[in-house]
Parts: sequence; C-alpha cells; structure tokens
Amino acid sequence: NSAAVIRQDIRESSPGISGWAGFYGPIFQVNNFIYQVEKATYLSATDKSYYLGQAYGLRAYYYFHLYRTYGRVPLALEPKVITNTPATSQDAYLPRAKTEKETLDFIKSDVDKSVSNFAANYTTKFQKAQWSLAASQMLQTEVYLWSAKVKIDGAAPTTTSADLATARAAVEQVIAKYSLQPSFANVFNSAAVASSRGNNEIIFALRYQQGEATNSYGQFIYAITDPLTGYVDDKGVSIPSSDPLQVAGGGTIIRYEYKYELYAKYAATDARANATFLNFNKGTVKALNLRKFLGVFVEGARSFSDDFPIYRLAEAYLLLAEIKNKQGQSPATEINLIRARAQGVAAPIFVSGSFEQNELAIFDERDKEFVAEGKRWYDLRRMQDAAGEPLVFRKDLPLVGVLDKATEAHKVIWPIDRSTLASDETLKNDQNAGYPGT
Repeated sequence: NSAAVIRQDIRESSPGISGWAGFYGPIFQVNNFIYQVEKATYLSATDKSYYLGQAYGLRAYYYFHLYRTYGRVPLALEPKVITNTPATSQDAYLPRAKTEKETLDFIKSDVDKSVSNFAANYTTKFQKAQWSLAASQMLQTEVYLWSAKVKIDGAAPTTTSADLATARAAVEQVIAKYSLQPSFANVFNSAAVASSRGNNEIIFALRYQQGEATNSYGQFIYAITDPLTGYVDDKGVSIPSSDPLQVAGGGTIIRYEYKYELYAKYAATDARANATFLNFNKGTVKALNLRKFLGVFVEGARSFSDDFPIYRLAEAYLLLAEIKNKQGQSPATEINLIRARAQGVAAPIFVSGSFEQNELAIFDERDKEFVAEGKRWYDLRRMQDAAGEPLVFRKDLPLVGVLDKATEAHKVIWPIDRSTLASDETLKNDQNAGYPGT
C-alpha cells in the first residue's frame, strides 16, 4: 500500500506496485501501432514518420520508467501474439534483459529513433496532451543525463562526456521553443487561471477533463467537515472556519500530507509556497494542504480535473543547470531564472560554487518547484554528492536522503512481485538482489 511505500517497506511479498506497474499493456498497444503503421500503405510518408515519432517516444518513456524502477526488464519489441500465427502461450513469456546496459541502450535507441522520425516537426496536438518532438527531446535529456550519472550494472558510467553532450543538445533545442509563464500560479489549470491548460510553459501533460477522468489530488485535500475554527495562515491571518479552499464536497479525507519542514524551506517572498500549499496553524500545530492542483468548479462542486504536467519548461532549465554542473560549468543562469520567476526582485542571486554546492542548490530548487509532480524520487537517485553517491543516501541533510546505504542500498531498485515471478516461467529465480525470501 501507499503508506508502506512511503516508509520504504517494500519486499517481494509486498512490493508496493505489482505486475510491472501495468506498463506492458500500453507497450503492447504501442508495439501493435508501430507494426501497423510501418506496413500501412494508406499513410503519407510525412504522417507515417510523425506517428512513429510519437510511438517510439512513448515506448521509450514507458521503458525508462520500468528501467528506473526494476533495472533489467523484459524488452518486448513486437506484438508477438498478433504477428506469430498461430500464437502460443510462449509468445506471452519473455525473460528480462541480461544486463541493465542492454535495457538502457534499447531506451536510448528508441528515443533517438523518435527524435529522428519527427524530422524537426515541433507540431503539438490536443493542447500538449499528445506526445511530441519536444516531449521526446525532454525524455532524451533525462535518459542521457541518467546514463551520464547513475551506476549501471553496479559500475560507474563510462560514457559520461558523450551522454552529457547529447542531453544538452536536446534540452537546449526545447528551451528555444517555449517560454516561462510570468507567474508560477499561471502554470497550472486552477480556479483562478482556468485558461492555463496547454500554455507556453507546458511541453507534455496528461489530460484530465471533467466528464472523462479526474486526477488523484482530492486525496491531499481536507474534508469539508473538518473543523478549522481558530486556525491561521502563515501570516497569522484567520482562515475561514468552513471550507477555506472551496472544496465544496470534492474532498474526502486527507490521506496524504506534506511535512511542514518542506513549506519552511520557501523564502517568505517565494510565490510558490502559497500557490502550492495552504498552511494552517493553531498553537503548536503546523499543517499543510496541497492546493497546487485544486481543479475547477463545475455546477457548484469541485472537480479535480487539472492536467498533470510531465514536462514543462522550468524543468528544462533545471536539467540544463544539472548538465552544466556535471560538465564543470556554472549553473547560475538557469537557477537564477527559476528563482526570479518565483521571487521577483527579492530573489537571492545564486553564485556558482563547488559541484556539490551547485547540485544541492539545483535539488533544492527542484524540491520547491515540482511538488506533487512526480520528480523527487528520480532526483534523489540521479543527483549526486561530491563523491558521486546519489542523494538518496544523504541523510545528513534535512529533507534529502531516504535510504540507509548500509542496510537499504538494494531498494534503489524495486522488487518484482511474487505473482509476476510465478506466472512467467522465464522469470523464475530472477528477482532483484536483496529481495528473495522476503
């Protein structure tokens, strides 16, 4: 369950996520799409190329999530149950790749194919909710930056310089095509800025729409029956005792809550603090309620139908900062751009320091910029201290590391659940290290 995952209590019998997180269903659909498009005679060469750009990009995206979660994974490249006639049960079985390198090299190949197929066509569709060239270049940036910094098959990367160059070229092309919103709050579709969907900062987003699907952020919101009399905000001003965020019945119960220490990291002048959280205090109680994805009112009720941004320009800038830092260059320009948008003229000017000082400054900025956007775990695994160790082990810094290196190092890769291991004969005795028998 989610609480166990938060506590890092993951094991073969209780893995947090089962069945490869459900990714192989979509991968099968993409493989079938690629198969059908490549043999199609009714598509123009231009259309075929664009669709293959989308498909290879999505497949690389799915596999990159699987790779960062499980390391070696089965690499399904074609829809065998369709292409093999007659299909057999064996067509549904596939062993894991022999090495992490084989897996990562495949992902690199797919994302490179995607960029090539798009042929410099930056057309985006459905208000950034369909995959695009810019989405593939953001993924290419992430993949090659990961390859440049994270151990592979237990060894330090050997292609760091070339990987950083590839990542930088990709992200710099993206940056040239987009623009930051003037204020942080404008980035997200909310009751205050209902027109922000697909704005110029959004590169790719998962679409949620009233009447179609809603996101899960209602679980971060109080129930309107919660008594809030006597609570004050960060400035000591009393908040309404009844439904201060106008949830209007859209909330249920706060299932997940952020620590106050995260809110305390924001400067008083940082607009992201109160655009991200409602802070309410009473005596020694200091609590937070996520307000970043509040959704919209529909017929007097709150609907949690905000898009979920996968990639946006602020991240492109901070990825470029991280690349520059690893290349031994100053990341100050990009850090200061993001700070200035958040704090205006009050923003403290960042001055480049040591590699580790810069890396922690980038991490800190990402922590405040991307709350509830699904970035932090991967940041902890990818970003490094001066010795090249991932920040996931840095427990000497507040709100940073979450794993004890001496006893929990294996948890950077998650276990495969027992049901999956038992149902696929090619996976027998191929659990990730550290988990068997647990």
